[in-house]
Amino acid sequence: MTRSFTALAATLALAATGLAGAPPASADPSPGASASPTSINPGGTSTVTLTLQGETSVQSTPTDLVLVLDESGSISPADFTTLKTFANSVVNAVAADGLFTQGGRVGVVGFASGQETIIGLSSNQGDVNTAITNNPQSTGTTCISCGLNQAASILPDTAGRNQVVIVITDGNANGGDPTLAAATALQSEAEVFAVGVGSGINQATLNTIASEPDATHTFPVADFASLAAILQQLVAAVNVPGATNPQIVVTVANGWDYVAGTAAATLGAAVSGETLAGFTVKRANLGDELLTITYDVVHEGTPCGSLPVNQSVTYTDDEGATVNFPAVNVYVNCAPVADAGPDVSVAEGSTVALDGSGSSDTEGPLAAYAWSGAAPAIGSITNANSAIATYNGLDDGVDAVTLEVTDAGGLTDSDSTDVTVTNVAPSLTLTSCPVAPNQVGTDVSFAGTFTDPGVNDTHTMTVDWGDGAVSPATAATSPVGGTHQYTSAGIFDIAVTVTDDDGGSDTETCGFVVVFDPDGGFVTGGGWITSPAGAYPADPDASGRANIGFVSKYKKGATVPTGSTEFQFQAGNLNFHSSTYQWLVVAGTKAQYKGTGTVNGASGYSFMLTATDGSPDKLRMKIWKTSDSTIVYDNQIGSGDTANPTTALSGGQIVIHKG
Repeated sequence: MTRSFTALAATLALAATGLAGAPPASADPSPGASASPTSINPGGTSTVTLTLQGETSVQSTPTDLVLVLDESGSISPADFTTLKTFANSVVNAVAADGLFTQGGRVGVVGFASGQETIIGLSSNQGDVNTAITNNPQSTGTTCISCGLNQAASILPDTAGRNQVVIVITDGNANGGDPTLAAATALQSEAEVFAVGVGSGINQATLNTIASEPDATHTFPVADFASLAAILQQLVAAVNVPGATNPQIVVTVANGWDYVAGTAAATLGAAVSGETLAGFTVKRANLGDELLTITYDVVHEGTPCGSLPVNQSVTYTDDEGATVNFPAVNVYVNCAPVADAGPDVSVAEGSTVALDGSGSSDTEGPLAAYAWSGAAPAIGSITNANSAIATYNGLDDGVDAVTLEVTDAGGLTDSDSTDVTVTNVAPSLTLTSCPVAPNQVGTDVSFAGTFTDPGVNDTHTMTVDWGDGAVSPATAATSPVGGTHQYTSAGIFDIAVTVTDDDGGSDTETCGFVVVFDPDGGFVTGGGWITSPAGAYPADPDASGRANIGFVSKYKKGATVPTGSTEFQFQAGNLNFHSSTYQWLVVAGTKAQYKGTGTVNGASGYSFMLTATDGSPDKLRMKIWKTSDSTIVYDNQIGSGDTANPTTALSGGQIVIHKG
């Protein structure tokens, strides 16, 4: 026998009578699974959706349906038209449920005094509808067995197909009609439903025609106009659910927890057995319906990446269906790793790179970088939103800066590094120093500027005037300057020092400052020295006797000395003669003066003579080109201009005359 369309209870009832074999397995429900969102951060929640599309019997197994229509004369022409309309409605309804598309067929037979095949089993819905519509009423008596036997005759004896018969009649059978025998034979092949119209047929006849149980296989209606009201109920009885007692057990995977109370199922399915590990969904049956189950899971583990949400989703039903739900994976965003790079050092006023390029994220490029934490008193950061930022050192100190990185999922991580800003000493430039000789008792001034890359530094200035007087440290800002009066003649060096508040300093000097006293005396001398090798750069090996004669003094009231100086170095064929004097300084036993002159008759030369009156008398003669300071002669070459002479007179005398 072919598969019964009843639910399990009806199948068992038929089996008990010995009329039913094991029904063919129904088609397995079609599963689906998804999650939203499909990407979350650790500890986040995702909603999982499971779907299960069921089928009815006509969808799961090819079905042969035979409509048995009463054409007896007790039915008026109008009611017969209504009957045919209803029959077409049944055909259309089972077609909509997939009977034809799943390989099913529909046949139609009629009965009155006899029987006829209106259309044999056909897989063409249009042909069946046309045959019903065009079928004329034969009229006559009511031979129900004729219709039942005709239905049995067109049903094939084929395994694996559902066979269903719907009988529609308005009266009891003719007297002596073998209805029971015909019905019993038909029920051994097919599941039979009986529709009784009006009061001319009793329930006992319907029970005889129909398969058991009677309550689900008989449909009495008051009149033909009432047939339309039972269409849905009748078709539902024919198209029984393909799954009985379906059950879905959801068990979430390790690293996830089911969120209690979030499971919901459509179609009135019941949710039970909720734990952190999962839950169960049950329903009495599932036909041509979509069962949807939703529930929330929360990520509780440490792993990240693409993780399966369900450990298992197990389906069972009374038909033994096999259903495998698709795996559902949710991507758990892995936290990024910030790397602010090694500690660095930078000088005030300079920059250093803050290198965060070692930061990483396993999912791909980082979405954002953010450097922060620079102390305004120490430094500042530019390009703070880049992997490699720039730190600007402002003042010495140690600054802790922080890098925060953000990945595409919004997760962050941070790392810190220390920046040591080192002090840079100020840089002093003397823009104005005394050049001309200065008379004792007059103002001698200097001026200068300084810079310091430490923009937050403060500064002081001290001045050593060279005569023993030192101006104490005072607060200073650029430009700087100072004035001093010397009380005695001499050649002095002004040393200016600017110091920042971190101890860095810079000292610059003015060279030498000539201070003369026109009333302080004069100097005379004559004789010769032994010129050392190297004193004459034009011939470094030249040495020997060099003659000298000079006088330098201030005339009364004059501020420029007068006199004459002549120097001859025969080994170098050098003959110098003074032209003018610029200044004279007499200080104790030392005299020094400066002027211009000629070398071998050519002008454009300057000279400086330094002499000491002692035992022995000593002399230094320095001659250079005025235009470029190229040394022509210097018997103490390499020494500073204020150094005491070291070459003694080999003959002659130097006398410093007091004023």
